[in-house]
Amino acid sequence: MSAGAGNREVLLLRKSIANMTETQNDLVRRPVSALIWWGLPIAIGASVDLFGLSLRAHAAICAVLFVWMATGCLLNARRCHRVHCYISGPVFLLGAALAALLAVGLIDLSSREFSNAVGAVLILALLSFIPEIVWRRYA
Repeated sequence: MSAGAGNREVLLLRKSIANMTETQNDLVRRPVSALIWWGLPIAIGASVDLFGLSLRAHAAICAVLFVWMATGCLLNARRCHRVHCYISGPVFLLGAALAALLAVGLIDLSSREFSNAVGAVLILALLSFIPEIVWRRYA
């Protein structure tokens, strides 16, 4: 075996080990973690309308839920370098900022405008999976 072939094998082995570590550290691959970080806040957010809260209270809850999901994404980006999480984490933080501004009364949005903004944040988070499909899952 030549020295060049041996170096290539070592590099492939290191890359394989790094990929296994990334996959093992991915919170989405653990059902309980995925449920806690993203499933639960989505379920809470979807059920908020059932309580008949004011728009500002609804916005406050959405701000907390977006920060919750952003935290999961940013932790996951740090743990396993998931491309989607590098994009969706900041998107959720922007959504949280908008919701918080509405909750404290610094901006004025109608219920429909706020609903559209929340929908846009969720759609952008979903669209952030596209780079993983086109490029790769882990950076």
